[in-house]
Amino acid sequence: MYHCETIDPLALTDPEREAWIGLLRGASLPSPLLHPDFARLVRRARDDARVALFHDMDGRLAAVLPHHRRPDGFARPIGAAFSDIHTLLAAPDFNLDLPEVLQAAGLKAARFTALLETKGEAPLAARLPNPSLAAVLDGVTPQAFLDARRDEHPRKFKGLRRLRRKLEAEEGAVEIRLSRDVKTLDALFAWKREQFRRCGRHDVLAPDWARLMMARLFNSASDVTGCLVTFCVGGRVVAAEFGPRWEGVFHPWIAAYDPEWAKWSPGHLLVQELIGAMPRFGLTRYEIGTGHEDYKKYFASHATPLVSGFAHAPTLDGRMAALGRMLWAGAAGLGGAPVSRLATRIHGRLDHVAAAETRLSGRLAGVARAAGAMFSSPQEAA
Repeated sequence: MYHCETIDPLALTDPEREAWIGLLRGASLPSPLLHPDFARLVRRARDDARVALFHDMDGRLAAVLPHHRRPDGFARPIGAAFSDIHTLLAAPDFNLDLPEVLQAAGLKAARFTALLETKGEAPLAARLPNPSLAAVLDGVTPQAFLDARRDEHPRKFKGLRRLRRKLEAEEGAVEIRLSRDVKTLDALFAWKREQFRRCGRHDVLAPDWARLMMARLFNSASDVTGCLVTFCVGGRVVAAEFGPRWEGVFHPWIAAYDPEWAKWSPGHLLVQELIGAMPRFGLTRYEIGTGHEDYKKYFASHATPLVSGFAHAPTLDGRMAALGRMLWAGAAGLGGAPVSRLATRIHGRLDHVAAAETRLSGRLAGVARAAGAMFSSPQEAA
């Protein structure tokens, strides 16, 4: 038996925060995105952030489910669309499954895009084809780590060594740095937003709450802080990554480079140089993340399986929500494989827009941009 209470993350007591951190330390992936200070950070930018706390009969905190609670009882992961990893964070002996958790929290359904499994898969869920990849030193030196990667991918790393030598010879010394310069952060965001426009992807940095969250993270004095890594050539910043950090774990959200330096593959060189500097920066795990970018596999030593899907409470409202999703999937399947693939892509794009945009005007604009990108360049926008 458990008592469930849904509260504002800013209302967490100090004992509840410490108990939450205790659950996180026992998890298989100690991500800053699962930390209570991350939930508080998001709440200061979005007023729909909530956390369901489950206490057992002895008053012990047994599980937490941070989420965005929409007006119709639908939930999304806390920080969506930046919630690259989310989960029901629970003690080993917690015995409620995800549908039961939703029911206890007064939710009818929830959408998950990168769920770390702890209590079984959610109904209507599918394992993501791309797990979250990470570089984890595991007690070895960066040189030994990179040597192992080079042994697995000799052609790739030979090319990187040649590229780095040529870059230094022609443009100046290469250096990886941690930065506290807000102008550098602004430049990174400008590069990334231009990339979104160029590729026809939704600009997740456009909403006011997203920019506010980034600014608060950059200036955070809590356990979860903003980490800005820069790749410099001849003293000039040509690529950067930014995201949350907790202790030795860095999870970049935004990675981009100055388009003028594209021929040098500065993003790939940044990853290689950052791995080499991890001990100097106090890092033990560099979460490279999910996605289709082929370069990630060359630098990763760990892969965390994730689940994408939809869970519903065992209630009438929950079953109706699940039925609506099944009808959509069934209708899309009537047109055969090509129509089904197109429908899946459309649904994914619309869901991404809905996760990032809290205002109707933003959602309508996002849908219009997504439609234009898909029909003008369907392969690029996929």
